[in-house]
Amino acid sequence: MLHDLVIAGAGPVGATLALALADDGLDVVALDSRSEGDIGRSDRSLALSHGARLILERLEVWGAVAAAHDAITPITAIDISHRGGFGRVRLEAHEQALPALGYVVSYRALQNALDAALARAGVRIVYGATVTGIDPTPAYATVRATRGAVTNERRARLVAAADGGGDLIGGL
Repeated sequence: MLHDLVIAGAGPVGATLALALADDGLDVVALDSRSEGDIGRSDRSLALSHGARLILERLEVWGAVAAAHDAITPITAIDISHRGGFGRVRLEAHEQALPALGYVVSYRALQNALDAALARAGVRIVYGATVTGIDPTPAYATVRATRGAVTNERRARLVAAADGGGDLIGGL
């Protein structure tokens, strides 16, 4: 079977891509090494731009993240300088007519909201599948993934490597 898109990883980047394409009539499947319901990381923080917030609002995810206790801290000012260098600049959200320049967001709250949105949208996620390689050809790419002791291959017109590792694409 030839998928339109295989996404390697259903963390924040892969999940957001899958949600953005959920209603486009494409055959999309995401492969994720996490077990279903597992966040897979400790509660670290991510810095997101205001533009990322707008994307998550459009995908109806931002409200769920914002509803989680202490999940979001707005970044209203940014100081830019170079140690020992001359000058500095301060960017302020109100000068740009924005509520914030960006946000520090709980990874756990964001992933929970994305996972819930993926389930509501009926996006296919294969949990417990660790992508071990992506082999491109001019016509398609082959994605190898292990699930337990079994290795499977999937072919797709397009593959998005969103696993955070960057070591998956062979021959390039």
